[in-house]
Amino acid sequence: MRPVYLHARCELKPGDPEPDFRSLFSVMEARRMGRLLKRAVWTASEALKEAGIDVPDAVIIGTDYGCIENSEFFLKALKGIDDAPMKPTHFMQSTHNTISSLIAIRLGAHGYNATYSHRGRSFESALQDAWTQIALGDIDTALVGWFDEMTPALAESLIAQGIEPKEHALAVVLSANPEGAIEEIPSLRSE
Repeated sequence: MRPVYLHARCELKPGDPEPDFRSLFSVMEARRMGRLLKRAVWTASEALKEAGIDVPDAVIIGTDYGCIENSEFFLKALKGIDDAPMKPTHFMQSTHNTISSLIAIRLGAHGYNATYSHRGRSFESALQDAWTQIALGDIDTALVGWFDEMTPALAESLIAQGIEPKEHALAVVLSANPEGAIEEIPSLRSE
């Protein structure tokens, strides 16, 4: 088993000011993207830039709720609520794997691409997958992300279940290369 190293970390926390997305997206692109997708692409880009990696071998994302805002827009339009117009963009961006796919397409990453949606364990699952593949020598680098957004309806539902609603926009870069690493990541396997 090879050692696995953390090379970069970029996070946008709730309450942080929104970054200037204009350096990444044209006006037309930005109009069609929800806040979650913009934050995901920005944190991924910043983490990769910090790590000095243009295209990782794998893009592995964890998300508990996916692009919930787009899902809600699409479902409201489908049910005719609020006279919401049916927009194909809301449908196309309503699936959980939209985040990892968009990042991979923008990077030109044609390798392994996966999304974990294991409510409450999504990020841990994504990290475990990346760590295992690097340790086994299947890949050398991985971009791992944890992205979730909160809508009023979702927050209300979570609070009713006794769950604290949280947003996440976190990207990390893992690698088998020790040069320039922040720290070594110990085994993530459950003993």
